[in-house]
Amino acid sequence: MTTYNVYLSGPNKGRPKTLTDRVIRFLTEGLHKKELPSKNKYRKFTGSSEQSFYWVGKAGAVRAGKSPSNSTSLTDRIRANMTLWERKENLPV
Repeated sequence: MTTYNVYLSGPNKGRPKTLTDRVIRFLTEGLHKKELPSKNKYRKFTGSSEQSFYWVGKAGAVRAGKSPSNSTSLTDRIRANMTLWERKENLPV
């Protein structure tokens, strides 16, 4: 299972620490994507087809395509859907 950083104590307990952690939580728990090994600076997740992947950058940017350089930005759409999913599930933001 893919891990993301959450606060372990205090008033923010259970909340993802960064925007990137929120995006990873949405991809893994909301869209049921699996993280794959990657040799570059992006985290790689399964996509809608065998040759398409989701790529997540350090600042929470999301791209979709065969590789990070040959992909399209989906950051705005993913973040909008992520916010709706978090509200629906009553998850800490």
